[in-house]
This record gives sequence, C-alpha cells and structure tokens, in this order.
Amino acid sequence: MKTSIVSCLVVCGMIAMLAGCEEPDTENEIVAEGVIYYVEYTLADGKTGGFTRLNLAEAVPGGNGSWNIDAYGRLTREYLLITRPQRKDLGVRVIPAHRLLDIQFGHGGLVEVNENQPAPPQ
Repeated sequence: MKTSIVSCLVVCGMIAMLAGCEEPDTENEIVAEGVIYYVEYTLADGKTGGFTRLNLAEAVPGGNGSWNIDAYGRLTREYLLITRPQRKDLGVRVIPAHRLLDIQFGHGGLVEVNENQPAPPQ
C-alpha cells in the first residue's frame, strides 16, 4: 500500500514538473512596438543606414538613408520587423537586432506623413 502511494506521488510529481517546465519563447517576445520616429542600423557593407519620420534630410540617423518615412516596428530580441502602412506592396522588412545602432519609437507629433514630399529647402 505504501509503495503504491509513493509511486503515485512520484508519478504525479513528475507530471507536474514536466507540465511546468516548458521554456518560455523569449526569442519572439515583443520588447517594444509602435510607430518608428527614427532608426539607425549597420548595413551589410559595414556602413550605417536608417530613416526618420521627419521631413528633414539632416535628421536621418548616420546621414545615410531616407526621411519622411511612415513606418511601424515590432522589436523582438532577435529582429526588428518593419511595416510601412502607406506601402503595403513592400511587405515586412526584417533587420537583425544585432545590427541596430539606435531606434526611437513614437510619432514625434507627426500625425500624417506624406512620403512623396521632398525635404524642405535648406
């Protein structure tokens, strides 16, 4: 009788341990998300690139990239996933997290971005 009770307790304990031991999926956990105000990252050739929501070429991080870009990002521990609401034809852009140099989420007071508008004269 004692052996069957002990065996039952051991089996129940093992089942409880196995049920609660699943490792959480922290790799795909969202760290931050929202409208991207600006982002700077390393390109494959070692140079930096990026873009900003501002309509000002000098505001582009690293000085190499695009301005006046409407983008939404989801940052995980492994990747930055970027979608462009005004350019649904582009699909998702994926930047490995180890290439990110700087990113700022937020709309910066710009409710609407006209992506076809050139930078203002300097």
